[in-house]
Amino acid sequence: MVKCSKCGFEANDSNEFCPNCGNSLKSESNGIKCTNCGNTLNPRATFCPKCGNEVKKNNSCEMCGAEIPENVAFCPKCGNKVNQQQNNDKFCRNCGSPIEKDAIFCPECGINVNTGKKTQQKQNIQISNQGFLDKVNINTLIKPIIIMAIASIILSIIGLIIGFIWVSFILAIIISVGFFAGLIDNDANAIVSGLVVGLILGILEHPLVEFLFGVYGLAAYEWLFGGQILLLVIIGIIMGYVSNVYLKDSIHDFVQKHVPGLFKYFE
Repeated sequence: MVKCSKCGFEANDSNEFCPNCGNSLKSESNGIKCTNCGNTLNPRATFCPKCGNEVKKNNSCEMCGAEIPENVAFCPKCGNKVNQQQNNDKFCRNCGSPIEKDAIFCPECGINVNTGKKTQQKQNIQISNQGFLDKVNINTLIKPIIIMAIASIILSIIGLIIGFIWVSFILAIIISVGFFAGLIDNDANAIVSGLVVGLILGILEHPLVEFLFGVYGLAAYEWLFGGQILLLVIIGIIMGYVSNVYLKDSIHDFVQKHVPGLFKYFE
């Protein structure tokens, strides 16, 4: 039995046309069958519409479903011109368009077929006309700010122990914000994250000194250096912008090669 794709009527295999609506059954009779439920599939189908099973198919004609040998220009059964991209078994995970086997980016939607992320160029086009506040997304900044704050606190403690004293906090902001802000999606979010991290570290500056050197050490620190919360906030803002605008590609390449799992915390 062959199921008509137009009206759903089940006709005999010998019928060339559907007795119910007159639709040609040639493509149905030669179509691809689902290996799970046996349902006749559209030659272009990626998943079975009846059971949801993924269609695993060889190179096939998109017109009649017949198997196509490699390196041919026309289908040997119906004469349809073969789309060269049909010889690929790789499809875009975002829009489903066929892509070259060695392609990294989808030519249709621009997404990275390996990471699922859009190209930076397309991202920039999408947000270029937005205002500063429109680009800021607090929900996406929570994880990055936590990561940067923890990194800056650890670096500050290490610097104080080594003996960098007040410079420890400045270096901590430059390194932590300067690196992680390059993974944030746009410059506005990077600036806000740098501001918040600078503020957090500025608030914790004296408690960290007291924790490591005691009350007398804190008193000496305050007498010599005072507080630098405003300076840390300004440096955080500057480093957030510089990192996201000028160092983004280099930082992305480094993370992609060495710690690709870090991307999920900055999405």
